[in-house]
Amino acid sequence: MSSSSAVPTSGDAWIQHQIRRTMFEHAMGGAINTGGLGAVALRFDHGLVNLSRHILPLTSSRHLQVSLAHNPRTGDLRENHGVGMDEVDGWVRARHVEIWNHSASHRGVATTEDLMDEVVASIGEIEEQLPSTQGKVWGFNPPGIPGEDYAGFAKGSRPEEWTTEAGRIILAHHAVVSGHVPGTAQRLLDGRLRDGLAHVTMDARPVEEIIARIDAAARKRRGLQLMLHPSRLGLDGKLSVEGLTAVLDHLVELRERREIVTLSPYQLLLADARGHIAAR
Repeated sequence: MSSSSAVPTSGDAWIQHQIRRTMFEHAMGGAINTGGLGAVALRFDHGLVNLSRHILPLTSSRHLQVSLAHNPRTGDLRENHGVGMDEVDGWVRARHVEIWNHSASHRGVATTEDLMDEVVASIGEIEEQLPSTQGKVWGFNPPGIPGEDYAGFAKGSRPEEWTTEAGRIILAHHAVVSGHVPGTAQRLLDGRLRDGLAHVTMDARPVEEIIARIDAAARKRRGLQLMLHPSRLGLDGKLSVEGLTAVLDHLVELRERREIVTLSPYQLLLADARGHIAAR
């Protein structure tokens, strides 16, 4: 079979996507009741060195399960070098981290062959590297590549991107896909799965602004996903370890006061704030 014949039509891609969604919802146990509260989740994109050294000691000690947007072929990059896959798999086993496909190597792609390699082959490579993820790599976080789009799929902000060859391949092989649909940084929490939801990048934001966004999610009973590139932690003009600690402490304080719940990014997709029994 040629690579082009492996590219699904829009109809076939949507059917495959819906079946994977059904599998995901059942694996997760359905909607997650937040007890009428807003919810916050944390996502980290690659940068395994700082994730191991600085971030996970902070998040795991606060009982915060986070996601890792993982590229299985970038282990030799400075931001990842020296962190073995056995260690990463241990994070998954301990339920400190859940894994999302972030493409094989975070490079620009233009051909069908490259798309299949970066989007589809990466799933099997992740599961081979991290055995604890087998059957659980539900989501795709599109990589942001400066100066390039992803074979017509830029950041998932426009409807037409999702029917490109790239969009169809991504949807067909994943249950959930993040994006940058305008107006979705503060998410509705009604237990319905949605693709293309945006996140708030913390890299260069002042701590006060991040906390204000958390407070807004609590006040509006909305969902918020905060993302950080660990490799940028502590650089000039970027969020410091101390700043991240302040953000996490604020989250925990609100959680303890029962003003918000903390979830993983997969859980956040199923969060429902319309009920009265808080999520565990």
